[in-house]
Amino acid sequence: MDTAELDFRLPSHLIRFVPGRLPGGRRDAVRMMVLDRGRGAIEHRRFHHLEELLRPGDVLVVNDSLVLQDELAGDGPGGQPMTLILCGHHADGWHVLVRPARRARRGTVVDIGGGALRAVLVSPSLDDLWLARFEHDGDFVPLLERFGHRAAPQHRNMKRKSERYRSVYATKPGSLEIPSAGLHFTAELLDRLRAKGVTVAAITLHIGLTELSQYRNIRTKRLEEHEVPAEWYEVTPAASRAILAARRRGGRVVAVGTTVVRTLEVTKARPGKGWTDLYIHPGHNFRMVDAMLTNLHQPRSSHLAMVVAFAGKELTLTAYRELVRRRYRFDLFGDSMLII
Repeated sequence: MDTAELDFRLPSHLIRFVPGRLPGGRRDAVRMMVLDRGRGAIEHRRFHHLEELLRPGDVLVVNDSLVLQDELAGDGPGGQPMTLILCGHHADGWHVLVRPARRARRGTVVDIGGGALRAVLVSPSLDDLWLARFEHDGDFVPLLERFGHRAAPQHRNMKRKSERYRSVYATKPGSLEIPSAGLHFTAELLDRLRAKGVTVAAITLHIGLTELSQYRNIRTKRLEEHEVPAEWYEVTPAASRAILAARRRGGRVVAVGTTVVRTLEVTKARPGKGWTDLYIHPGHNFRMVDAMLTNLHQPRSSHLAMVVAFAGKELTLTAYRELVRRRYRFDLFGDSMLII
């Protein structure tokens, strides 16, 4: 399939990278398009209408990964200022972007927080990134939160307004980009879903490398030629039992976000942890996911390729033209879509 087939006109003012005003002050009052694959139908709802659209026996699978600060400033050799931007997990450390890049050398040490945290550049990794190993006393995450900031200027206030940048169920620190499909849930909505008989199961996938522009935006002529890097996941035994039990009783597996779809499709909901570089594009045979709750994605993105694989090209592009016409908000802090 030609990548150009995932093009559509998206005015920049519809792209929402920062938290905006919540309708009525409620997370779950944002707009939600419902795409019914069986009927080829489109409906316009609000996010809290999930209570009406999910059935007893369904399982709602969420990603409980918590977004971290990702920028660390410190002193390199000779006291020269250096900045590291964490971009993804690695089995032996972290993928980082080094600024200024000309100061990056194998073995370079960057002292952060007066030496409370030390980063050692090990070797070049992917593209213009380096593999870094961090040395510290105590847990890494509290030090990262203490000395770190968000690299994106529009997200600099994440420390001050952290609740707007995290889902109500996020508990496991590790993502470097925001798992945003679940930002619209409230604790009250989740309680109502449980009371209706919908199981809520949490898995983990730490987002990072797949959100870099060279992996998120497809630049190859053919969709199939694109590749994505590996990211770390975990499916606990409890989550596995809940998901597989729902399937056995005939309930639907409703994945919240593209990260959950990737994890379920690669693991088949079996318990375990590991790395996945699964890239889902048209032609993928979905084996685990029956419904998908997702953000609204930009043209020529790997995220949109997954939606097209799940809902079909014609229905997806018809829906996306309607989303633009009705001025839905796209991307991180935009509106939502439920595909059933």
